[in-house]
Parts: sequence; structure tokens; C-alpha cells
Amino acid sequence: MKKNLVLTVVLLMGLCMFTFSSCDDEKESTGKPIVGLNEVGKENSKTGIAGSDLHLEGEIIAENLIRRIDIEIHQEDGGDFKIEKSFTEGKYIGVKNAHFHEHIEIPSEAPAGKYHLHFTVTDRLGQTETRESELTVKAAAAHIIVEDLKFGASHDFSDNKIGYTGTKPMVSAHIKAENGLEKITVFIHSEEGTPSFELDTTYTFNGEKEWGTGGQHKHIAIPDNAPAGDYHMHFNVYDKNGEVSENSLEGVQFKKSNVELQGVEIGTGRSATASDILTKFTVKAQDDLHSIRLRIYKESAPSEYFFNSTLADEFSEGGLKEYTFNKKLEAKDDKGRYATAGEYILEIRVEYALGANKIFKEKFNITVK
Repeated sequence: MKKNLVLTVVLLMGLCMFTFSSCDDEKESTGKPIVGLNEVGKENSKTGIAGSDLHLEGEIIAENLIRRIDIEIHQEDGGDFKIEKSFTEGKYIGVKNAHFHEHIEIPSEAPAGKYHLHFTVTDRLGQTETRESELTVKAAAAHIIVEDLKFGASHDFSDNKIGYTGTKPMVSAHIKAENGLEKITVFIHSEEGTPSFELDTTYTFNGEKEWGTGGQHKHIAIPDNAPAGDYHMHFNVYDKNGEVSENSLEGVQFKKSNVELQGVEIGTGRSATASDILTKFTVKAQDDLHSIRLRIYKESAPSEYFFNSTLADEFSEGGLKEYTFNKKLEAKDDKGRYATAGEYILEIRVEYALGANKIFKEKFNITVK
């Protein structure tokens, strides 16, 4: 009996020690958030430009889950200009681990000079952790004006902010450069929740004072392997004096929507006379078809068309995802003369979905009658 009593006491003591130990372990796991502020400004330059946005990126671990994130940027050297931004809902809130990636707007009226940044994370127990960084704000470009920045899948969808993989969406803006345009850089990167992917393109100019006001635009090739998801576009304009205007566009999306060209027949064995080019093919798309444009030209002169026509009425009611073409074409120049013998290209441009388009090029021969 005495042995049993002693054993019971020992077991109870052991249980208590285990319980206290467990409580201690739990208490140790409720530490303050761990915050790593990895990038302030593009490539951690610690520089921002008035009228543009500031890239911020970091990692957060909060055992007690994130309640809020507060960003405060204040002017130094006696200035009183301040920028504040808080996140109290959304993808960062209520989670333990977060990859923070945002772009904080710097107002155009922000004075140039030295600033100090505070990045504070608060967990659900009210515990806080702050990371700080120096920041230099540069004045907005004084001799460059950029307005009406757009990104879209095609001319008819120039501002829908959608780019389809395997296609070439367009980017446009109205630009005035007092000292002449030097170049435009377009950098597009994936956002949180989308697999990492980047596109970096540079367009050079010859000192133009204006661009885009006459409808000019550029196309950006999105490869087939680009992940679908959310993206952010940076559009920077440089003049001949080295001045730069930084601009950006949020809400860009890459989407996947495939189209296939099947059963192509041109003449007999890819050979036909210019007056009798029997053409057959079938187009199949994942989304609604909008138009099919046909052009015939020589590879050496792609802007001199011997046939140029667009089918659109056939798709005006919508809902059509498959279409078979079976017609005779004639290859004539703009003066009505039949194309001479030689190798030609039949270009088939298919527009589908919300502005997606894909071009297929099929070679064939025109023979003498």
C-alpha cells in the first residue's frame, strides 16, 4: 500500500512537471513577430520618386498570427511630410507566415530629400516588431509627362489589363518629353500567389518629343510558359538628358486561352493558281471566337498584300468556339493584277477570348495558269 502511494505521488509529480514544461514551451512559442524587410525600392535601392510608387518586399513570421501591418514614412531634417499606409484586412491578416510585397504610392507633392521608413507588424496578442530603413525621395521628372498608361490584350481591348500567354498584348501611353525620348523600359513581375515570373523589355527612341498621342503603341511577347495569375507592370520613361519618369500599373493579369489551327489545305498539295486558291482549315478555341483575318503576301515583302480580308460577322452573335473555312481565294495586288508565280504565305490571324490573338503562317506556291 505504501509502495502504491509513493508510486502515485511520483506519477503525479511527473505529470505536473510535464504539464508545467508544456506550458513553458507554449509560452516560449508566443514570441513577438519576426520581420525581415528585404527590399526598400527596386533592387533595394532605398530610393523612391515623387508621383510614383515605392516597392517594398519582406518576410513575416507571427506565431500568434498577423493582426495588422503599419507603414510610416516621415521626412527628416526638420520636414513634416508624412506617408502612412496600413493593412488591416486581406491576404496578410490572420496568417502566420507572409511574404509581403506591395507598392506604396509616393504623392507627387512629396518634397525631395531624406526620409525614414518604419515597417511595423502587430500580432493578435498586441505584440509588435518594427524594422526601419533610410529612404531618399527624388523629385518627379520635371521635363517628362506620362499620361493614360494602358495595358491590354489587343487594339479592341487596349485597357483590359489582360495578357494571354503565347500572344503579344499591347502597352500604350501619352508621353511628352521636352528633352527628347531616349528609351522606355517595361518590367512586369508576378504578384503574391502567382509563381515567380518576370518580363523585362526595352524600347529605344530617336529623341521624339511626343509619343503615343497619335495612337502609337508597343507589343510585349508573353511566352507560353508564363504562369497565369496577377502581375504588376513598371513603365519607366527616360529622356536624352538622363531624366526618368517612373510609372506603374496594378491589376495586370496573365491568362491562358488556347486556339488551334487544324486541317489546313491550300490548293492541291500547297500549290494553286492565283485566281483559284481553294483554302480549307478549321479553328478551335477554348473561348469565343471574334474574328479571323486572312492575308497573302511574299515573305520578302510582308506589307504588300495580295489578299487581305477579315471575317467578323460570322462571330457577331458570340458563343462560337469552332469554325471551318472553305472558300476560294484570289491573289491580286492593289491594282488588280494577279500574283506572279512563286512562294507565298497565307497568314491566318485569329482573335478570341477578351482580345487574345494568335497568328498562323502557312507557306504555299502560286503557279502560272
